[in-house]
Amino acid sequence: MVFSLTSVFTLTGDATLSLNTLTNTPVSGSSDLSTLSTTNYPDPNNKEPNSENQLVFKNQPLSWWLASLNSGSVKYTPYSNEVNWAYVNSSNNEIHISVEISNLLIPNKTLNVSRAPDSASSVITFEPKFGLERVDTHTM
Repeated sequence: MVFSLTSVFTLTGDATLSLNTLTNTPVSGSSDLSTLSTTNYPDPNNKEPNSENQLVFKNQPLSWWLASLNSGSVKYTPYSNEVNWAYVNSSNNEIHISVEISNLLIPNKTLNVSRAPDSASSVITFEPKFGLERVDTHTM
């Protein structure tokens, strides 16, 4: 039996806004993706991912998140209790995104589950967050 999952993200909100703007957080840090460090845990005593990288992710506009989620450059990566999504850069390095960010932005709470007409697929619609919407299709 072959199982497949596809996720499609759409946006009804303002694509230019960042997570910092949406949460009324003062903007700090860089928004330049080229400044992301491939060292996910610079302090071995700290289980949270690189804080400077997290600032870069918080400064990305929703348009970047939408494109990255749909292209797979931001992908589900259940690494730890602190990380469940990661950004994969052009050099194929995984850069961990904190669960704080992913829980705020990426839809993860089920709104509706339905059976597709072919009955071999289930369609799961998630509650939107900041206008970012997600629909998963599971096919057997």
